[in-house]
Amino acid sequence: MKMFTIGVLFLALASYVSAGERTVTVMADNTPALDIAVPAAAKVTQWKDKTLIHTTNMFLYVWPVVNVKTLNEAQARLGEVIKDEVQKFTASATNEITVAGSPASHLIGTGVEADDGDDATADIVIFTVGGHVFIACVHGENNDASREQAPMLQMLQTANPPPCQPSGK
Repeated sequence: MKMFTIGVLFLALASYVSAGERTVTVMADNTPALDIAVPAAAKVTQWKDKTLIHTTNMFLYVWPVVNVKTLNEAQARLGEVIKDEVQKFTASATNEITVAGSPASHLIGTGVEADDGDDATADIVIFTVGGHVFIACVHGENNDASREQAPMLQMLQTANPPPCQPSGK
């Protein structure tokens, strides 16, 4: 089953990468920490602690988790990190996946939307890139997160550390 899922993701990624895209850099501690390919028409909004990537089929939130080094440490802080989007998150399934060549945790579960208190589903990926730990999340009412799962996983497969910057910058 995992090989089938990987194959489907690979084919989807191949078609996704061939479309017009641009690179977005996510910051951690005021330092470029993550490059991710997004569709050229995506709307990207960066707040001090999160990046929202809005495409035609997804609202993806990405947070750097500062002062942690492992996936387990980030997962322990999950509720604190995502509280402005999803509260009372409980994972009903956890899958081990790979993002940027490193192990990652994909959590699927339920919670409550922070903006209106409605029941919600959420898909969350905790991953590392270039020594930084990140949490990515899609969520929605009813089972809306499941519709955004494939586009989120496809986009995360483009994650890489930013190119090295010259010293002194």
